[in-house]
Amino acid sequence: MFERVSGLLEPWAGALGADLQCYRNHALRVLNLCDRLAEFLPFAEAPPPSDRTEFVAAAVFHDLGIWSAGTFDYLHPSVQLARSWLTEHGRGDLVPVVSQMIEQHHKLTPAADPQSPVEMFRRADTIDVLLGARRFGVAWSDYRAILRSYPDLGFHLRLLVLTAQRARTHPLSPLPMFKW
Repeated sequence: MFERVSGLLEPWAGALGADLQCYRNHALRVLNLCDRLAEFLPFAEAPPPSDRTEFVAAAVFHDLGIWSAGTFDYLHPSVQLARSWLTEHGRGDLVPVVSQMIEQHHKLTPAADPQSPVEMFRRADTIDVLLGARRFGVAWSDYRAILRSYPDLGFHLRLLVLTAQRARTHPLSPLPMFKW
């Protein structure tokens, strides 16, 4: 999983700059959290989300528009990056689900039923963005173990800085990625 995520992020290393490692670790935490959430499903998932192209693509590209497009209104640029990558790699069939996973990952209410990839991804990202304050059944010890394996390295601080910068320039729309 580490190698796959790192390889997909390699073309964006220049755009990510000093944030490459912290963003990579965020993507890896989200994938690990998807695996934990899949354990709650009433049927066995095989392979686990972290081995499925739609989850890996969503994890790698979901916030990447912040750096590639230089904007905090990054959902559309992130979807476009994922769409291009999926199409170039012969996985255009996954464009609809990956687009929804990215577009809905900051939805404040459920995006779909809990078994759907869209909702599982939304929950996993929420767990990590909130540093485990909301865990959707994932044990605190599991989240802490994932965070130890893939440390924050300043990711959450970067989010706070970006939020403050956006609030100064767009006070009526400081968090454009959130949806009801």
